[in-house]
Amino acid sequence: MSGAEEVCTMPEQEREPEATCSGGPSGGSEGRAKKSRSSRSSRAGLLFPVSRVDRQLRRGHFAGRFGARAPVYLAAVLQWVTHKTMDVAGKISKKSKQKRISPSHLQMAMQKSSVLKQLLRGGVPRRRGRAVPQSQRVASPSKKKMGKSKKRGPTPRAAPARTTAAVK
Repeated sequence: MSGAEEVCTMPEQEREPEATCSGGPSGGSEGRAKKSRSSRSSRAGLLFPVSRVDRQLRRGHFAGRFGARAPVYLAAVLQWVTHKTMDVAGKISKKSKQKRISPSHLQMAMQKSSVLKQLLRGGVPRRRGRAVPQSQRVASPSKKKMGKSKKRGPTPRAAPARTTAAVK
């Protein structure tokens, strides 16, 4: 018997409370529950595989470096585009009283949806509505915190200086 096995086979009374068997759980983690593993997709609440998108980004040599959130964002965008396309194509197939989505339904969905059409053309669809997203709005100075002495009014603009060329 090796020394590690002898520690494991010793009765509870003679063994120290912190002594553990080799390969077994450490003494500090016995009271705690095991940490369950979860994929990056499940942590982000996505159905598309974040790890696979990450691997493809690295293999593709699109950039030397990219952030940890880049594959998560890209997987979310791919999932949204797929959902939007399938949703519109499903409505088209239902209108034509068919139970399956055919390639022609997908093509018609791309032509009918202005957002998807813009994505295929290469243009980036812009958000309509407010110009500044909510997350960036927090960073702007609050109106309540400005005192009376620091109130900013409209700055008077000076009229552009007119230069007259002397005509000879």
